[in-house]
Amino acid sequence: MAKSTGLVLSGGGARGAYQAGILSAVQEISESSGVPANFDLISGVSAGAINACSYASNCENPKNAADILVKLWSELSFEKVFSTDSLTMGKIGMQWMRELSLGGLTGTTPGRALLDTVPLRELIHKNMNYDKIKKNIDDEILKTLCITSIDYAKSATTTFMQGKHALPSWDKGRKRSEQTIISTEHVMASSAIPLLFPPVRIDDRYFGDGAIRNHAPCSPLIYLGAEKLLVIGVRFQSGKTAYEERASQFTEAPSVARVLNTILNSTLMDAIEQDIEKLTRFNEYAMALTEAQRSTTSLRPLEHLLISPSADIGELAVQKANKLPRIIRYLLKGLGSLQDASEIISYLMFEPSFCADLVEIGRKDGLAQRETIINFLLK
Repeated sequence: MAKSTGLVLSGGGARGAYQAGILSAVQEISESSGVPANFDLISGVSAGAINACSYASNCENPKNAADILVKLWSELSFEKVFSTDSLTMGKIGMQWMRELSLGGLTGTTPGRALLDTVPLRELIHKNMNYDKIKKNIDDEILKTLCITSIDYAKSATTTFMQGKHALPSWDKGRKRSEQTIISTEHVMASSAIPLLFPPVRIDDRYFGDGAIRNHAPCSPLIYLGAEKLLVIGVRFQSGKTAYEERASQFTEAPSVARVLNTILNSTLMDAIEQDIEKLTRFNEYAMALTEAQRSTTSLRPLEHLLISPSADIGELAVQKANKLPRIIRYLLKGLGSLQDASEIISYLMFEPSFCADLVEIGRKDGLAQRETIINFLLK
C-alpha cells in the first residue's frame, strides 16, 4: 500500500510562482519515469494556501493540477492582486495620514492595510473550485486539505482542515486546529501579509498571514498521519543573498525598509527551514533506536524532501523594481532604498515576467533533482 504523502507549501507572496514550477517538474518527472506523484494530504500557508487550494481542486489529475497553477501564475498581474489606481491608493494614504495624526483626538484607528486586495478576492473566488475539492475528498483521492492562518485575537496559529470524516484535532498553546469547509475567506486570510494586506474576518474573528508565528508548518500533516513529506520553500538556500552581502557592509543605522526586510524574513520565511532541521534531528534520534526500543514506542523516521530556490529571488525582484506600480515604488522609496526593500519587493512583484521567471526557475530546480525526487516518490 502506498504511503500517505503530504505536500507542504510555504508562503512568500509572489514567490509562490516558484512552487508552481516545482510541481510542474515533479509531474514531468513522474510521467517520464512512470512513478506516480500523488499527494493525499495538502497543506498551504500564505501564497502556498492559494497553490494548495488550486492543486487540491484538480488533484484527480496531478499533471492538470500543475498546469493550471503554472497558467495562473504566468498570467498574474498587479491589477489582479491589489488596486493600483491613484484614486484608491490616494484614499488609503490620506486615511492613514489623517488617522495617525488625528486618531488620538478623534478616537479613530488608522487603516487596516496599505493595499486594497479586492482584486485578489475576485481572482481566488474565480479560480478555486471548492465543489471539486469536496468531490476529490469524497472520492478519497484527497484525504485532507489544510489552510493555516494566524488568529489575531488569540495570537494562535490556526489550521483550518477539510476532510471526509472526523479529523484528529489539536490545541497546543499557540497551535490549534478547526475542521471546516474551506472557502475563499480562509485562503484570503492565510494570504493576508501583515500591514500590506488587510486582515480577513471569518465568523467573528480576524485572521492574517499563516506564516506569522507558524513555527512548525509541517506539523499539521504530521498530526494527520503523513508518512512522507514534499516541502517546497521559497527562499534561496545556497549561501548569502545579495541583500545579506550588502547589509554586512553597512555601518550606518538601518533604514525602515531594511528593518522590515529583516522582519519579513524572520517572521514569514524562517519557519520552514527550522522545521526541517527539527525533522532531521527527530529522524536521527528515531534511527538510533534499537529494535527493542522501537517496539515500545510509536516513533518512526519521517521521509521528507525540501526543495528551495537555487536563485536569489530578492535580487531578481530588485532588478525588476521599475515594473512596480509608480505609487508602490514611491511608498517603498520613502522607507529606504529599493535594494533595502528587496524582500518586500519580491512579495509584491505580481508581474507576469517575474512570475514566469520564478516558474521556470522552479521547473529547472525540480528537474535538476530528478533522481532525488524519484527516490522520494518510490520510498
